[in-house]
Amino acid sequence: MSRKKYVNRKARRSATKSMKTSFGDLQEMIKAAVKEAMDEDAEKAGEAMEEDTDTTAAEIVEAAIDAVNKSRKDGEGIREEDAADLLAAVMDGEEGKGEDTIDVGALLEEAVEAANEKRKSEKADEISDGDVADILDAVTEIMGEEEPEEEEKGRKSAQLPARERKQYLMGRQGRTVQRKYSNIYMPQAADQARQQKTVPADIRLARAIKCIDVWGRQDPERAAYFAQKNYVDVDMAREFKALSVTGPTYGGYLIPEVYMDDIIEMLYPKTVIFELGAQKVPLDRGNLNIPKMTAGTRATWGGEQRKITKTEPKFGNIKLSAKRLGAIVPQTKELLMSTSYSADAMFANDLTRRMQLGLDYGGLYGTGGEFMPLGIYNNKDVEKVDVTKLDASCATADGAITADFPVYLRSIVMQKNVDDQKLGWVFNSMLEGLLMNMKTDTGTYIYRDEMQSGKLLGAPYRISNQIPVSNNKTELFFGNWADLLIGDQMGMETYTTLEGSWVDDEGQTHNAFEENLVATRATMYDDIAVRHEESFIVAHKIKVM
Repeated sequence: MSRKKYVNRKARRSATKSMKTSFGDLQEMIKAAVKEAMDEDAEKAGEAMEEDTDTTAAEIVEAAIDAVNKSRKDGEGIREEDAADLLAAVMDGEEGKGEDTIDVGALLEEAVEAANEKRKSEKADEISDGDVADILDAVTEIMGEEEPEEEEKGRKSAQLPARERKQYLMGRQGRTVQRKYSNIYMPQAADQARQQKTVPADIRLARAIKCIDVWGRQDPERAAYFAQKNYVDVDMAREFKALSVTGPTYGGYLIPEVYMDDIIEMLYPKTVIFELGAQKVPLDRGNLNIPKMTAGTRATWGGEQRKITKTEPKFGNIKLSAKRLGAIVPQTKELLMSTSYSADAMFANDLTRRMQLGLDYGGLYGTGGEFMPLGIYNNKDVEKVDVTKLDASCATADGAITADFPVYLRSIVMQKNVDDQKLGWVFNSMLEGLLMNMKTDTGTYIYRDEMQSGKLLGAPYRISNQIPVSNNKTELFFGNWADLLIGDQMGMETYTTLEGSWVDDEGQTHNAFEENLVATRATMYDDIAVRHEESFIVAHKIKVM
């Protein structure tokens, strides 16, 4: 019965034999021959069990999976279904190979591809690249070449039962070995693969834009090459390859869905309105009608045999229609071509910050109409309070507010039976300073301690310096921000040009070719609407200077 030999790609180098033999060496050879003859009968007796005691490729891979699970935290190990499918594919592949020597690394690579192909047909998730990389590293550790002085230990381990031999192999992982298979499936080591998972969404967006628009020049195959070459990111490369089938031919490419979703979820929480609880709703076809109840039924009192007064609910409608929000972010070509993390962070922060400010401004001050959403300030059904006309207990005639003013404003909203789960304040830093400096007659700060924790009268507040200060006066927003709806049609789309022209905020025209600049254009199609106007209040003409 022939035994299959499992190698770690490189054949073991045999020691060079000397042509001359000393007397001592001859004695050792005779002793070894006698020992071999004595063990021959025992070896023949165990030949029937040979198939059970041989270490198979599946056992090596199983030992590698066990080692990976032991090295990870509880709950983060390789899923049982992934391990089962992989081991089944390894066993199938091993049975199909007739050669005596089998490359375990190559066999594992084939098994991963086979298992993932099967999962694709079943529309199931593939085995993750991070898991594969870790298993490959563990196989490398287990199958590492033995040191010459360890060969005797290796021969002893081959005579152990399968279970004990597996434990022996796993116990040898601690020693330093050459990593021969770290790039079989992924072009990076396992530690790099784990780091790849922790790259923030905004950095991934910046890198995706560079690969597809700058280096790749809208060619998905080139973009995939640079994603692997510059960032060692296999997931990004696969997304770009998918674009060759689904992406448009001209006019730029949509950032792959994984980056689009991540960047939107990362962008929204940075906006003031989303931090306070505004809700996102999908605009699948660019439009959405949401019915709302404007008046409800009520119970009435009556006497015996008297008719019950009939009350009917009233309904309204909210219509969201996608409107374009766009920004152009110019960068020097030297900065954008850099692959450093800090350069990616600077570019991504600039891009997302501009889109964030656009969303906030639309939610607060949007004028409505065909091209812009209707914000809270310009919604005629949202109550507005002129501070200069309030009672002296709340403000003076020139708009200087007192410590009673925030309490009064909150009371106006709450008397309308507004849900208090997402109440919040929005004002600028000048008004924040004014409120924090309010004191009692004894010199004790009234709001400072609470505001240092980010709250005012028990509700969170956020600062937006897009709220203007004009003639030393400003505005304040308060309400239930869960009643502010933001409809999003498709996420963010980007396009980068190395040759275009654009006009900046000061009216100056820039040419990318002449100034060696790169311009990235980001667009989103969103709309904003207030679900219940009574949930908000705006106070204006507040004196801050």
